[in-house]
Amino acid sequence: MNRDKTVITNMAGRRANGSVRSLDGTWRIIIDPYNCGYVDIMGERNRHGYYRDFSPRHRGDRVEYDFDTSWTIEVPGDWNTQRPELLFYEGTAWYRRLIEIDEAETGRSFIYLGAVNHTSRVFLDGHELALHEGGFGPWAVEVTGRLGVGTHSLVVMVDNRREPDRIPAMRTDWWNFGGIHRSVELVSVPEVFIRDAWITMAPDGSLIGCIELDGASGDGASGDGAAPWVRVTIGDTGVVADVMAGQRFTIGADLAASIERWNPGAPVLHEVTFELTEAAELGRTVVDSVTDTIGFRTVETVGTDIVVNGKVVWLKGISLHAEGPTGGRRAHGDDDAATLLSWAVDLGANFVRLSHYQHDEAMVKATDRLGLLAWCELPVYWGIDFANPTTLANALDQTNELVERDRNRASVILWSVANETLPGPDRNTFLAALAERARDLDPTRLITGALLTLPSNDPQVHIDDPLGEVVDVIGVNQYMGWYYASRDDLATVEWSSAFGKPIVFSELGAGAKAGHHGEPDKIWTEEFQAAVYDAQIAMIRRQHDCAGMSPWILKDFRTPMRVLPGIQDGYNRKGVVSEEGQRKLAFEVLASFYRSLAG
Repeated sequence: MNRDKTVITNMAGRRANGSVRSLDGTWRIIIDPYNCGYVDIMGERNRHGYYRDFSPRHRGDRVEYDFDTSWTIEVPGDWNTQRPELLFYEGTAWYRRLIEIDEAETGRSFIYLGAVNHTSRVFLDGHELALHEGGFGPWAVEVTGRLGVGTHSLVVMVDNRREPDRIPAMRTDWWNFGGIHRSVELVSVPEVFIRDAWITMAPDGSLIGCIELDGASGDGASGDGAAPWVRVTIGDTGVVADVMAGQRFTIGADLAASIERWNPGAPVLHEVTFELTEAAELGRTVVDSVTDTIGFRTVETVGTDIVVNGKVVWLKGISLHAEGPTGGRRAHGDDDAATLLSWAVDLGANFVRLSHYQHDEAMVKATDRLGLLAWCELPVYWGIDFANPTTLANALDQTNELVERDRNRASVILWSVANETLPGPDRNTFLAALAERARDLDPTRLITGALLTLPSNDPQVHIDDPLGEVVDVIGVNQYMGWYYASRDDLATVEWSSAFGKPIVFSELGAGAKAGHHGEPDKIWTEEFQAAVYDAQIAMIRRQHDCAGMSPWILKDFRTPMRVLPGIQDGYNRKGVVSEEGQRKLAFEVLASFYRSLAG
């Protein structure tokens, strides 16, 4: 939960008039498992804590820490793989970066953090400015008036401990990477700036969107009571509209018909400019502007089909974790996105499930450019405290961060509210609230959730989880042939639901150690994994309500749950690619199936 009003969870204005200065690179880090840098032995705020970034004032002055001689660490990145001593570390760490300011600031200034896992506090020159809870969404804290000419100490306290009321909670089948794992920027913007600007296409072909301002007093951009107008220009399409800030707007389907559509496999992107003018008289001085590259397409369901731009699309997918192509580290940036998604393209995929949390912004921008459809997910995973209102409040905050950042991305067609949660009154109410929030923020995309299918010997699998009433697309995680059921029995299995909605098999698969070979009945071999894929594909070909699949998973990934020596060694081995990029036999089995499907 974001407890400080200085926190802004979406800031399109960082792309506006003004400057963006990267604070990525080498920082100093102090590891603090007892949180001594914030709390003293009496349980009170430590007035001499690490956030003060003190240096001894004389030779006899006792200061029991020193950033200048502490470890260095690279930002963005996780601490677990940068230093072997920290591989399993969960606790508090203090990051420090010195900022040199050469000129007096004009306008307003913000520190923008792409993601910090999990709970973080920001301090500038010893003063605490903000608290943020949630490890995967972007946020910013205002530092206007605090950055005079000279050297300033920016300190970020990072705490990645698992807690019962956090999201995610105590157990995850992925690595709990700690640290500032996405980029940090110092952003300068005008006094009144465009904080959020989005536009997307509704199923009827019209455009909807909204522009939110920050810093306006009264009604107008200049504080004179005049209406704050924003001009929206969509590239060279001829679509230009003048809309009022702070109000959701619509551009009719007739005008929007001139826009060339973004399609899976054939992406078309347009440069969209939002210009805030001085007053109601358009053409006056531009106060602020934001430019984004946006595609436009429709998505809806018709019965048990998913329809994009009026055409049924079968989702030929694969699931991904935000782990780098090699090295078992947290993924970030354009290069990691390009490599991981190139493997998905080689599979013949038209769809990726970005699980189980919000991925790097570089990833969804890359899916836009490549024409890959995307499923984006909240980290509502196992063991959530569904009865706790504080937990729900944080889940809603994380929903805001997920949807607000990426609702300009044409590739994103599905918001997922959860993965593998068990039905119950508290859970049902909790997830319904998240779905409602996502729809309120973006009424144009589909809502889904990955349901947990429990073991059963019944060849007739009927889905009746109450979440099916709430979502538009039913995600199903099933591991027939691996955790339960014989793969020989899959040919007789029929899937249906009580809801008449599309079913996507959001997870399926089996584990195999790359290079480990044997007969198809020998577990952990590539042949065993490939045989499970063959059986699953044969079953899926027979289903009438199935609208796609995203097998688990593209590549092997770190997890402390997987400990079998010589096979798992701290990795989930269900990838069709190894943790170092070696393709397994199942890769070609899946690719062959996708090649066989028309479209």
